[in-house]
Amino acid sequence: MSVDRLHAGVSSQGSKSYKLDDQLVLGLSDADKVGTVQPHDNALVVTLRIGGYDVKRVMVDQGSAAEITYPDLYKGLNLKLSDLTPYSSSLISFEGRVVTPKGQIRLPVQIGSEVVEVDFIVVDVFSPYTAIVAKPWLHALGAVSSTLHQKIKYLSEGQKKEGLVQLLKENLDVFAWNAYEAPGVDPEFICHHLKVNPMITPKKQPPRRPSKEHAEAVREEVAKLKQAGAIKKVFYPEWLANTVVVKKESGKWRIPLALEDQEKTAFVAPTGNYHYKVMPFGLKNAGSTYQRMMTRMFEPQLGRNIEVYIDDMVVKSKVVAEHVKDLESTFEVLRKYKLRLNAAKCSFGVGSSKFLGYMVTHRGIEVNPDQIKAINELQALRNPKEVQKLTGMTAALNRFISRSADRCRPFFSLINKWKGFEWTEECAVTF
Repeated sequence: MSVDRLHAGVSSQGSKSYKLDDQLVLGLSDADKVGTVQPHDNALVVTLRIGGYDVKRVMVDQGSAAEITYPDLYKGLNLKLSDLTPYSSSLISFEGRVVTPKGQIRLPVQIGSEVVEVDFIVVDVFSPYTAIVAKPWLHALGAVSSTLHQKIKYLSEGQKKEGLVQLLKENLDVFAWNAYEAPGVDPEFICHHLKVNPMITPKKQPPRRPSKEHAEAVREEVAKLKQAGAIKKVFYPEWLANTVVVKKESGKWRIPLALEDQEKTAFVAPTGNYHYKVMPFGLKNAGSTYQRMMTRMFEPQLGRNIEVYIDDMVVKSKVVAEHVKDLESTFEVLRKYKLRLNAAKCSFGVGSSKFLGYMVTHRGIEVNPDQIKAINELQALRNPKEVQKLTGMTAALNRFISRSADRCRPFFSLINKWKGFEWTEECAVTF
């Protein structure tokens, strides 16, 4: 059999009419049968570089979800039982017998220049193969396999990057290079309302004299907001507040503010009084409104190829070859609703990344190494405040720690205000 990279249909120096679909379609044709004896019923067996060694007789099983290594590879790599992590589930062999695994180990599998970390289940039974790679490996590689053609095809890193870069160039209009370029969402789609008790008398704060530095900062920000169309000058407001200068990143001014509520956001500036026309993130329930908007926009894609939490978004693909199409459909939604991405905060084509405090990889959601490092660097706890810090850290990791509440029980007694702080032997062992 053979392993092929998909050849580009269009040269990067050729015609300007670049077709992404032609570039990224993976498939096999009759031409790929050349070199095989037809008909046949052979399994797809390849040579891969596993753990730094060229390993022959590796079976590619696209119908299996379990990746297996057998005694020949186990012994050839000089693996020991101490190298394995526990694996409790039983497996069914090709002969139909129940097999108890010895454990599991993660090994790098290299094909060409591509390297994928694979979790192999180690079994001690006879097999004509040294290992089996399955769907998780194929999906992580973004490859297609065929026993008929005796081939595996996948996109090279250069081709993936080329297609991705071309897509981004064709969709520059969905990016905003600063917070003031966002055009804003159609008010017919969503609008933010202020919940103000109509029985409350409008409040007008008397103007305060700001410092020279604060006045200059407000003046610069007002100029930017006016240019972006986010604020409007008002002459006789019923509601009026002084500005409070805080050093922070610019907010999001994309969701329209209900017309009847706009003057309630009036504020004093050195150049006059203004009110917001769009929703600043400092308003109460602004995050809820933004989340509701994002959920409505991406409802067909949520859970399938996109996850959104307020203004944090990740586009995910089960197969590498489908990632460009998933991005393309996301860009179409953004363009339709006039939403823009902050170019400075976007990353593309990554295999793993931090999202909402967790590591998201092709294996799923994993613990953030920074959180583990922070816990490992803690010294022996000396007071209830430090204990609260530790319990807060472990609470953030409870999905990765079995019976975390039981394990942390000695710490909870230390923060009981009716008891004195006493670092016991049990606490030390648990720590």
